[in-house]
Amino acid sequence: MAVFQLGEVPTGFVFNENGGLIHYRYGLLLAIPQPNQAGAPAPWGDAYFSLGSSWVDVRLKVQMHDGTNWLPAVDWDVNQGSSRYTKKLPQGIQKIHVGRVKKSSSDVVDDNPVGWLLEYV
Repeated sequence: MAVFQLGEVPTGFVFNENGGLIHYRYGLLLAIPQPNQAGAPAPWGDAYFSLGSSWVDVRLKVQMHDGTNWLPAVDWDVNQGSSRYTKKLPQGIQKIHVGRVKKSSSDVVDDNPVGWLLEYV
C-alpha cells in the first residue's frame, strides 16, 4: 500500500546564483522515515521525492542526510512544462533540505508555486 505526504516549498530564495546562502529561514526541512530498499522487515519500502512547478521554471538545491552526514547538495531544475521531477531516495535517508536558488542575479521570481511529494511504495 502506497503512503504519501505533500506540501509546498516556502517562498524566498535560500541561495544566490553562486550557491551562497542568502538566508536559511526560507528553506524546507523534512524529517522522514528511513527508506529500506535493502528489504529489511520494516513498514517503509522504497521512497521517492518529487517536486513540481507551474508558471515558471525553478531551480532548487536539495540536500539529504543519511543519519550521520549531509550528502553533497545538488541543484534540481524543475521545469514547469514537464512532468514532476522525481528521485528515488537512497537507503537510510532521514532528512531532506530544499531551498530555492536564484538562477541569475536578475532572478526575482522567488514566489512561484512549487509543490513537493514524498511517496513510500
